[in-house]
Amino acid sequence: MAGNKIDRKTLKYYAKMASEAYVNDPVYVFACKNEKIRKRFIYHWFLIRLNSSKKKDIFYFDEEQRGLLILREAHYDYTMWQFLQCINWPFLVLYWPLTIKCLMAYSHLDNKDIFDDKTYIVSPVFVSPEHQGKGVATRLLKMGIEDMLSRGFKVGLETQNPENVGFYERLGFRVAKEEYYKLEKIHNYYMIIE
Repeated sequence: MAGNKIDRKTLKYYAKMASEAYVNDPVYVFACKNEKIRKRFIYHWFLIRLNSSKKKDIFYFDEEQRGLLILREAHYDYTMWQFLQCINWPFLVLYWPLTIKCLMAYSHLDNKDIFDDKTYIVSPVFVSPEHQGKGVATRLLKMGIEDMLSRGFKVGLETQNPENVGFYERLGFRVAKEEYYKLEKIHNYYMIIE
Protein backbone atom coordinates (compact mmCIF):
# COMPACT_ATOMS: atom_id res chain seq x y z
CA MET A 1 0.00 0.00 0.00
CA ALA A 2 1.44 3.42 -0.92
CA GLY A 3 0.76 6.81 0.54
CA ASN A 4 2.27 9.74 2.37
CA LYS A 5 0.05 10.14 5.44
CA ILE A 6 1.41 8.79 8.72
CA ASP A 7 0.41 9.66 12.30
CA ARG A 8 2.76 10.11 15.27
CA LYS A 9 1.96 6.74 16.84
CA THR A 10 2.81 5.00 13.56
CA LEU A 11 5.97 7.13 13.19
CA LYS A 12 7.11 5.92 16.61
CA TYR A 13 6.34 2.32 15.69
CA TYR A 14 8.47 2.52 12.54
CA ALA A 15 11.26 4.47 14.28
CA LYS A 16 11.52 1.65 16.83
CA MET A 17 11.58 -0.88 13.98
CA ALA A 18 14.35 1.13 12.29
CA SER A 19 16.39 1.19 15.51
CA GLU A 20 16.39 -2.61 15.47
CA ALA A 21 16.89 -2.98 11.71
CA TYR A 22 19.76 -0.48 11.43
CA VAL A 23 21.61 -1.28 14.66
CA ASN A 24 24.53 -2.86 12.73
CA ASP A 25 24.55 -0.39 9.83
CA PRO A 26 28.15 0.80 9.23
CA VAL A 27 27.29 4.51 9.65
CA TYR A 28 25.67 4.02 13.04
CA VAL A 29 28.36 1.60 14.23
CA PHE A 30 30.92 4.26 13.26
CA ALA A 31 28.96 6.82 15.29
CA CYS A 32 28.60 4.68 18.42
CA LYS A 33 30.16 1.41 19.54
CA ASN A 34 27.68 0.86 22.41
CA GLU A 35 24.69 -1.04 20.96
CA LYS A 36 22.18 0.08 23.62
CA ILE A 37 23.00 3.77 23.16
CA ARG A 38 23.15 3.30 19.39
CA LYS A 39 19.60 1.89 19.31
CA ARG A 40 18.25 4.85 21.30
CA PHE A 41 20.05 7.28 19.02
CA ILE A 42 18.79 5.55 15.85
CA TYR A 43 15.24 5.64 17.24
CA HIS A 44 15.35 9.44 17.64
CA TRP A 45 17.26 9.92 14.38
CA PHE A 46 14.60 7.99 12.45
CA LEU A 47 11.70 9.57 14.28
CA ILE A 48 12.95 12.96 13.10
CA ARG A 49 13.72 11.63 9.61
CA LEU A 50 10.32 9.99 9.20
CA ASN A 51 8.51 13.01 10.62
CA SER A 52 10.29 15.40 8.25
CA SER A 53 9.47 13.28 5.21
CA LYS A 54 5.78 12.67 5.75
CA LYS A 55 4.61 15.57 3.57
CA LYS A 56 6.99 15.30 0.61
CA ASP A 57 8.09 11.68 0.28
CA ILE A 58 6.21 8.58 -0.81
CA PHE A 59 5.68 5.84 1.76
CA TYR A 60 5.14 2.18 0.86
CA PHE A 61 3.81 0.09 3.73
CA ASP A 62 3.72 -3.63 4.15
CA GLU A 63 0.06 -4.43 4.90
CA GLU A 64 1.04 -6.29 8.07
CA GLN A 65 3.34 -3.42 9.21
CA ARG A 66 6.45 -5.56 8.96
CA GLY A 67 8.42 -3.05 6.91
CA LEU A 68 8.53 0.37 5.32
CA LEU A 69 9.96 1.90 2.14
CA ILE A 70 10.27 5.63 1.61
CA LEU A 71 11.16 7.16 -1.74
CA ARG A 72 12.29 10.77 -1.89
CA GLU A 73 13.17 13.05 -4.76
CA ALA A 74 16.93 12.88 -5.36
CA HIS A 75 17.34 16.65 -5.57
CA TYR A 76 15.04 17.62 -2.71
CA ASP A 77 16.86 19.10 0.29
CA TYR A 78 15.15 18.99 3.65
CA THR A 79 15.20 22.21 5.62
CA MET A 80 16.22 22.68 9.23
CA TRP A 81 12.66 23.83 9.90
CA GLN A 82 11.33 20.43 8.83
CA PHE A 83 13.60 18.71 11.36
CA LEU A 84 12.74 21.17 14.13
CA GLN A 85 9.03 20.46 13.67
CA CYS A 86 9.57 17.03 15.23
CA ILE A 87 9.47 17.29 19.00
CA ASN A 88 12.31 14.76 19.28
CA TRP A 89 14.98 17.01 17.77
CA PRO A 90 16.46 17.89 21.21
CA PHE A 91 17.54 14.25 21.54
CA LEU A 92 19.96 14.73 18.66
CA VAL A 93 21.45 17.59 20.67
CA LEU A 94 21.64 15.30 23.71
CA TYR A 95 23.45 12.76 21.52
CA TRP A 96 25.47 15.46 19.80
CA PRO A 97 28.71 13.45 19.37
CA LEU A 98 26.78 10.69 17.59
CA THR A 99 24.81 13.21 15.54
CA ILE A 100 28.06 14.90 14.41
CA LYS A 101 29.61 11.55 13.47
CA CYS A 102 26.54 10.49 11.46
CA LEU A 103 26.39 13.83 9.69
CA MET A 104 30.12 13.56 9.00
CA ALA A 105 29.67 10.11 7.45
CA TYR A 106 26.67 11.22 5.40
CA SER A 107 28.33 14.50 4.35
CA HIS A 108 30.38 12.61 1.74
CA LEU A 109 27.26 11.56 -0.09
CA ASP A 110 26.64 13.62 -3.17
CA ASN A 111 23.80 12.03 -5.04
CA LYS A 112 23.15 15.11 -7.17
CA ASP A 113 26.10 14.22 -9.38
CA ILE A 114 24.92 10.61 -9.66
CA PHE A 115 21.14 10.91 -9.89
CA ASP A 116 19.26 13.32 -12.14
CA ASP A 117 16.08 15.19 -11.21
CA LYS A 118 13.94 12.37 -12.62
CA THR A 119 15.16 10.00 -9.89
CA TYR A 120 13.61 8.98 -6.60
CA ILE A 121 15.91 7.58 -3.93
CA VAL A 122 15.23 4.70 -1.54
CA SER A 123 15.54 6.57 1.74
CA PRO A 124 15.16 4.28 3.69
CA VAL A 125 13.84 0.74 3.43
CA PHE A 126 13.76 -1.52 6.47
CA VAL A 127 12.00 -4.56 7.85
CA SER A 128 11.43 -5.67 11.42
CA PRO A 129 14.28 -8.06 12.32
CA GLU A 130 11.90 -10.95 13.07
CA HIS A 131 10.51 -10.68 9.52
CA GLN A 132 13.78 -10.23 7.63
CA GLY A 133 14.52 -12.89 5.05
CA LYS A 134 10.81 -13.40 4.28
CA GLY A 135 10.65 -11.25 1.13
CA VAL A 136 9.08 -8.19 2.77
CA ALA A 137 11.77 -5.74 1.61
CA THR A 138 11.77 -7.32 -1.85
CA ARG A 139 7.99 -6.82 -2.18
CA LEU A 140 8.17 -3.22 -0.93
CA LEU A 141 11.03 -2.39 -3.30
CA LYS A 142 9.32 -4.03 -6.28
CA MET A 143 6.16 -2.06 -5.49
CA GLY A 144 8.09 1.22 -5.31
CA ILE A 145 10.20 0.50 -8.39
CA GLU A 146 7.19 -0.48 -10.49
CA ASP A 147 5.28 2.61 -9.34
CA MET A 148 8.11 5.04 -10.09
CA LEU A 149 9.12 3.48 -13.41
CA SER A 150 5.48 3.55 -14.57
CA ARG A 151 5.48 7.30 -13.83
CA GLY A 152 8.64 7.85 -15.89
CA PHE A 153 11.07 8.13 -12.97
CA LYS A 154 14.27 6.25 -12.18
CA VAL A 155 14.97 4.75 -8.75
CA GLY A 156 18.32 5.13 -7.03
CA LEU A 157 19.79 4.28 -3.67
CA GLU A 158 22.90 4.56 -1.56
CA THR A 159 24.05 1.71 0.62
CA GLN A 160 26.97 1.66 2.99
CA ASN A 161 26.67 -2.07 3.58
CA PRO A 162 28.60 -4.13 0.99
CA GLU A 163 26.47 -7.15 1.90
CA ASN A 164 23.38 -5.39 0.47
CA VAL A 165 24.81 -4.78 -3.01
CA GLY A 166 24.00 -8.27 -4.33
CA PHE A 167 20.44 -8.07 -2.99
CA TYR A 168 19.84 -4.79 -4.85
CA GLU A 169 21.49 -6.12 -8.02
CA ARG A 170 19.03 -9.05 -8.04
CA LEU A 171 16.23 -6.46 -8.10
CA GLY A 172 17.74 -4.82 -11.20
CA PHE A 173 19.89 -2.06 -9.68
CA ARG A 174 23.40 -1.51 -10.95
CA VAL A 175 26.31 0.16 -9.18
CA ALA A 176 26.80 3.61 -10.71
CA LYS A 177 29.65 4.64 -8.41
CA GLU A 178 31.56 3.24 -5.44
CA GLU A 179 33.52 5.21 -2.85
CA TYR A 180 35.50 4.40 0.30
CA TYR A 181 35.90 6.83 3.20
CA LYS A 182 39.12 6.07 5.07
CA LEU A 183 38.38 7.94 8.29
CA GLU A 184 35.01 6.24 8.81
CA LYS A 185 36.13 2.96 7.16
CA ILE A 186 32.86 2.98 5.23
CA HIS A 187 32.14 1.92 1.66
CA ASN A 188 29.37 3.72 -0.19
CA TYR A 189 27.63 2.35 -3.25
CA TYR A 190 25.40 4.50 -5.45
CA MET A 191 22.99 2.25 -7.33
CA ILE A 192 20.31 2.95 -9.92
CA ILE A 193 17.55 1.21 -11.83
CA GLU A 194 16.06 2.77 -14.97
